[in-house]
Amino acid sequence: MRSLIYISILFFSLLACNNADLPAGKAGKPETKTVAKKDTVIAEPIVKDTGSYETVEIPVTELPTENFDPNNYYNNITAVLSGLKGKAHSFNYLFDTSAWASQAKFVDSCWVRLENRRLKAMRKWANVEFADPNSKAKTVFYPFSGPDFLTATTFFPNADKYIMLGLEPVGKLPDLKKFKPGQHSEYAYDFKKSLGDIFDKSYFITRKMLQDFQSQKVNGLLPVLTFFIRKTGHEIADIKYLVRYHQDSIVEAPYNFKDPERKPFGVRVDFMQDGKRKSVYYFKYDVSDKNFNDSCIFYKYLGKNTNYITYIKSASYLLHNNFMSNMRKMILQNSMAVIQDDTGLPYKYFQEGNGWNMKLYGTYTRPVSDFPYLSMQKPLEEAFHKDSLNVGKLPFHLGYHWGTKKDVIIFASKK
Repeated sequence: MRSLIYISILFFSLLACNNADLPAGKAGKPETKTVAKKDTVIAEPIVKDTGSYETVEIPVTELPTENFDPNNYYNNITAVLSGLKGKAHSFNYLFDTSAWASQAKFVDSCWVRLENRRLKAMRKWANVEFADPNSKAKTVFYPFSGPDFLTATTFFPNADKYIMLGLEPVGKLPDLKKFKPGQHSEYAYDFKKSLGDIFDKSYFITRKMLQDFQSQKVNGLLPVLTFFIRKTGHEIADIKYLVRYHQDSIVEAPYNFKDPERKPFGVRVDFMQDGKRKSVYYFKYDVSDKNFNDSCIFYKYLGKNTNYITYIKSASYLLHNNFMSNMRKMILQNSMAVIQDDTGLPYKYFQEGNGWNMKLYGTYTRPVSDFPYLSMQKPLEEAFHKDSLNVGKLPFHLGYHWGTKKDVIIFASKK
């Protein structure tokens, strides 16, 4: 389970380009200017000979939706990973091989079971219970998420932007055309293995992900993240990396970006939903107080954003610790709604100042045995007892208590 310290995120969006093939990249520091999405103010780096940067505010614009071509490199590769026969265009021939035919059969079988056991009920329930925040918030912040876009889009399908973070490396999609004999079978096997926990338990285990997402296996989180984007009915429009230059600036880089001095710490995936272009961001960064404070560029940008939905699940109780106080404060300050299980913010913080309306669902019980040093939260226990007649039922099960089906959802909406 997630026993590691997770990461911060930056609320910004940059202008994407549509390419049927990989964009031509250039090693080193990007020299092109970038444009931010309409709800964002982002610093633009200006590269100089000295290596220094000037920070300016730049104009804002909408991401383009026209000229989307589904026959692009990213969409085709992820179609193979997702078992979408007939939708991989130049890669469709791979489904004639035993490796990817078996992969498609496995994915289809697991997805039907997942849909029947969990997703249908989640979708129907959230459509009623989360109707208000879903109609208002255009951004979902999902800290400690790993690659779990699946839960985010199932609960919050109306968002334009999903911002996720974890400790797992970003990585790359497999270059299937360069695979040697035998590598297709090996990769398909490792990829199926990396999906096991989310199919069975509804969450990823950090320790196992850090093993599974090694470059010699599934290279980073990106293949699994894009798998969930495709399997939930979307198409990939573009992928860009995000690169940090000290605490001066963050720049967007092409997918084939290479720089021996630094690796991308974030990725932006643009996808199409019902003709509308949306974005998923994932960042690998530590949001403990020593790295996430008012001297940090992430902290400053994140603080400019408000009125988003924060969703937290299976988060190893990290926000219960003193070293997560800055992230805790920012979530409380900037969220219009916080939807979480008991591993998220301690319940007592919602009671302070009487600034939140609370709704409880499920059954509250002590933390699972992986956290023997934790006891039940007394304020949350008392709230369940006091408001027992109004506690809602859950028609599905998520998180650490998936086995006992004694799980909880806390829905806090700001007054």
